[in-house]
Amino acid sequence: MSKAIVVGYLAKVSAANVNASHTEGNVVVAKKVTLPDGSTVPYISGQAIRRMLRERLADLGYTLSEPFSQVSGQEVTPPVRPWEFIDEDLFGYLDPSGGRRRTSPVRVSAAIGLFPFQGDRDLGTRSFERFGQAMAAGGNMFETELYANLFKGTILVELDRVGVFQPLETGGEKERTLSSLDRRKRIQDLLQALNLLWGGGRTARMLADLSPKFLAYTRLRVKHPIFLEALEARYEDGRYLLNLAPLVNVLERFRDYREHTIFGLDPGIFGNEEEIFNTLREYGEVLRVRDALAKAREDVEGLWSESS
Repeated sequence: MSKAIVVGYLAKVSAANVNASHTEGNVVVAKKVTLPDGSTVPYISGQAIRRMLRERLADLGYTLSEPFSQVSGQEVTPPVRPWEFIDEDLFGYLDPSGGRRRTSPVRVSAAIGLFPFQGDRDLGTRSFERFGQAMAAGGNMFETELYANLFKGTILVELDRVGVFQPLETGGEKERTLSSLDRRKRIQDLLQALNLLWGGGRTARMLADLSPKFLAYTRLRVKHPIFLEALEARYEDGRYLLNLAPLVNVLERFRDYREHTIFGLDPGIFGNEEEIFNTLREYGEVLRVRDALAKAREDVEGLWSESS
């Protein structure tokens, strides 16, 4: 019986500050985490990734629950109709007034940069001369930290909880379950949302494409984010090189629990494409990312049948 789907992915950002931290003076600071050696790498919070996935699901035609939430002061009460709203189903909710809560069956890691932050900044200005004043009046200047990096992220989907709602989650008297068709479609559309991923702050001038350039998809008989620490890369001779040893290690370690594994690899991103293809094809099909996600959606089609 399949318990989880796990997708590990790498997204390439050429110049952006996707998810900012606080502002220091006139500098918009990127969110960063400090490594044991004292260097820092940028990251995009899991909350931001979840927001982007919600927005992409809306792009796919879903109505989200938030327009129907009740707001009173700092308290936001959701509709608590997860059978109706895909975001309440996949990402959970908390009803502060009624005590109803649903823990998200879709677990999302922060997207972590694989390379240290180099201290780059973008300078922005707004001159008062444009508003009819003399040049000597000056203007406003601001800076934004930005980076070029590969970001690794992981998504874990608890299959037994998607489309299944417990009384404590809804306030009902008994469990409520969507049809297998609807449960499968919600997971398939989540995968499609990942294929379309973009978003974050400052997109008006620092638009970033966060769709995967490499991904590893697997359906498991256990719930474990196996790719979370398995995606590493290095930079040599002007190209990214995917380090395969950590990935092969987890594929071997979880061999007995993996039911179906697929890899997606877009051309022109990694300098060792041939090595990636030849190494990973032992563990699953290696396709372009678009085709790999299409295969993954086909794999979901078999869920909750007699063979799953």
